[in-house]
Amino acid sequence: MAANNLIKNGSFELGSPGVNGFTYWTKTNVPDNVPTQDQPASVITYNNNSSYPNGAYGERVSPDNVVSASPDAVGTKAAYFVGDFSNNEGLGQLTYLGVGNYRVGFSYYLTQNGLNNVGNSSFSATIVGIPVASTVINGSSTAKVWRYASGVGQITLAGWYDTRFLFNSNRNPSKDIVIDRVFALKTTDAATVIIPPSVTAVPEPATWAMFGIGFGLAGSRLRRRKTLVAA
Repeated sequence: MAANNLIKNGSFELGSPGVNGFTYWTKTNVPDNVPTQDQPASVITYNNNSSYPNGAYGERVSPDNVVSASPDAVGTKAAYFVGDFSNNEGLGQLTYLGVGNYRVGFSYYLTQNGLNNVGNSSFSATIVGIPVASTVINGSSTAKVWRYASGVGQITLAGWYDTRFLFNSNRNPSKDIVIDRVFALKTTDAATVIIPPSVTAVPEPATWAMFGIGFGLAGSRLRRRKTLVAA
């Protein structure tokens, strides 16, 4: 029997493309789009050469092709964080979990036109309370390759747990990120993180490092011009 993803709409397939397409997800600290480079996250479609908010500023994003434990099909859509002045811009949802071990993860992709921008950005991911990723996207990152971040956490107390993606940037224009196939599954795999943590279960620094996602090699520092088009 196929496993069911505990994250609702983890592949962003429900709803229409654009800034209002995040069905089951709650957006926080949303950029106000004034000035126009202060643009909120949107749902884009793969292989789409449209501009924001339905596409990645004319750059075609290839479908997620990385090997993943997600039970979701790749589909046709993904989430795109693109604001130049995002302050903890968040995308999240709550999930009720029983006691047990859970494997969590997501896929991510950096656009070339995003890496060409002069401003760096930062991104972090926590899935059902389990820390999965925290990184700076800078000139040493690699574009146009789908990658995968995953980990296993032990839930020791039944209750509601938060999934939260946070994006930060502070320069026009800044680097961006695309994510897809967010998932959480019950598993028998050994846990690396205990949630909620106890005194004896706080991970060592080396353990936390396993959850970091390195974004690879160099991207050029050319500036792209952001042109806003109607959805």
